[in-house]
Amino acid sequence: MKHKGTKKTIKLGNKLIGWGQPCFIVAEAGANHDGDFEKAKMLIDAAAAVNADSIKFQHYLADKLASREAKRYWVVRGDEPGFQFDPNNYKDDQVDTFKKIDGIPRHRDSELFDYADKKGLLMFSTPFDFESVDHLDSLGIQMYKIASGDLTYHQLLDYVARKGKPVVLSTGAADMDEIRAAVDVIKKAGNNQIILLHCTLAYTTPLENANLLMIRNLQEEFPDELIGFSDHTPGIEADIAAALLGAVMIEKHFTHTPGAAVGENRVGDSPDHDIGIGSAAFEEKIKRIREHEGKNLSVRLGLDFEKALEMISELGIEKTLGSHQIKQVDSKVELKARLQARRSVVTEVPLKKGETLTQKFINAGNLSFKRPGTGIPPYEICKLAGKKLNRDLSADAVLKWEYFK
Repeated sequence: MKHKGTKKTIKLGNKLIGWGQPCFIVAEAGANHDGDFEKAKMLIDAAAAVNADSIKFQHYLADKLASREAKRYWVVRGDEPGFQFDPNNYKDDQVDTFKKIDGIPRHRDSELFDYADKKGLLMFSTPFDFESVDHLDSLGIQMYKIASGDLTYHQLLDYVARKGKPVVLSTGAADMDEIRAAVDVIKKAGNNQIILLHCTLAYTTPLENANLLMIRNLQEEFPDELIGFSDHTPGIEADIAAALLGAVMIEKHFTHTPGAAVGENRVGDSPDHDIGIGSAAFEEKIKRIREHEGKNLSVRLGLDFEKALEMISELGIEKTLGSHQIKQVDSKVELKARLQARRSVVTEVPLKKGETLTQKFINAGNLSFKRPGTGIPPYEICKLAGKKLNRDLSADAVLKWEYFK
């Protein structure tokens, strides 16, 4: 059975993203520059050398991203087996990690954009706060990425969408209703340039939990949107399979120095060094995807879906398909990240027992939205006006409904 996909394409420079086009391949450099400008340039050089279409970084401010209640959910060397998949097993504060790597000096970002452009790469980024959105907009960014953890942060989705640029939205640890709600927020802001990325939100993701059959389900549920893949698995097998299944965009964590992020062999403070692949593997991945595309071997290029499945089986990478055909939360591997990567309403000031939260108080910026997602979600802040506290709370506390009378 053939799937025609949407006729919509997104134009970025001289490239088109969409059905009938080559897969747009993104080297997700994240924070693997470790806050070092020269390392960021090295990452751009490395991404250009392997013929990636784009390089993506991340822009955040640690204190605006995570409260002290947010714990690490990604694996680093030395963790016990299964650490990241156990919601009851928490480790270090996220803030401590992010403060070490929360960005190169922002006044130098324009140099990076120019440098990437000269290397033939489209550079874009994932902003995690309004200030970062505005900063990137001032630099003429062509596209924004929203991380899986912020899919329910509707205020950020709306703010980004109103910039009028294409929005790439990862859907890790989300169910279909949550994805529909997020897409609705973006469209109501007047933006229909959306690319949804299937994703399993686990760092790293076991190959059998890539659940690539969910790509097909997203294509069916969102026939007017472009569907891609954000990969957290080791190796390149999932990317090759996703391209065969029709992904219009594939992003993969990329580092010029793959290896341990901790211990005596430490290569940097960013935990993404451990889950990123290096240049040789990235180049091989692109080569194999382009070879298939040269023979129109992708659902995106007219290949029958069942034939794509046969090819994946013949290549010995059918494990990547997973057991879930319907887009859903993979309870085996995503629960910890779902809790720790999402946002909640958080106090910016201490609050006293018996205090009533007025709309004026809320509008004055006394509440914010930070990780973890263990409390009241951002889209429910409108329900807080008139609520009275039943306990004292410090600043940087995650609000929960049980805290109110």
